[in-house]
Amino acid sequence: MKIKHDYSYLGANADKLIAMGYAEMSVHSLNFDRDLSEKEMQENRTQSEILTREQWDERCNKFSEYLYKQLTPIKQYFADNYDVHQIDEKTSTMEHYSSDWDLFFYSNRGWNNKDYFDYFEINFNTKRTATSIMELMVKITDVLADMEIKNVSCRVQYDLNYNEAKLKEDAIKIIESTEGNFVNYSGRDGKFKLVDEYEGTKVYGFFPKGSKRKYYSIDNISVILGLSKVA
Repeated sequence: MKIKHDYSYLGANADKLIAMGYAEMSVHSLNFDRDLSEKEMQENRTQSEILTREQWDERCNKFSEYLYKQLTPIKQYFADNYDVHQIDEKTSTMEHYSSDWDLFFYSNRGWNNKDYFDYFEINFNTKRTATSIMELMVKITDVLADMEIKNVSCRVQYDLNYNEAKLKEDAIKIIESTEGNFVNYSGRDGKFKLVDEYEGTKVYGFFPKGSKRKYYSIDNISVILGLSKVA
């Protein structure tokens, strides 16, 4: 099976945040979907111009059924080797969801107006560390790469595991260092002011120049990476 690595959801500042210790690389999901050769896609385009609407719909339905058969042994691999929430009736309870499961199963069954799926994804347990998630992903994809299954690929969707406590702590330090001064935040000039305090935690808002009441909520990453003083 072809394994594709998708980093498009990380954002432009991923490398910088990782280097500064604010985030770790992690994996959001494994996505199993159709994978066609250029020749097969061209044949589809040709047939779409030749066939009637009814014939085309029938062709699509047959291919969806074919995909379901191709995807079934992949699903079974996960069921046989891991504790996967929602992969069957037994693992679809709230009691199981509260347990320390390995993976989470989701398919488009029903959403595709069919009683079977032709796409599914596997999500990782976000309660695990980014390191353990990455290790599990490698272990799984090593097995998947050896599976001889046609017209299906696995897309590994990466994301970031943020150190929210560090982000918040450092953002507040930066905000407090600008007290009384105008700064440029997210393209606007203005000042940070304390708007609330709850159980010892200070909450700041950003007030654009000329605004006494209207303010914007703070995004910690924008404060850390994009703040500049106004001359």
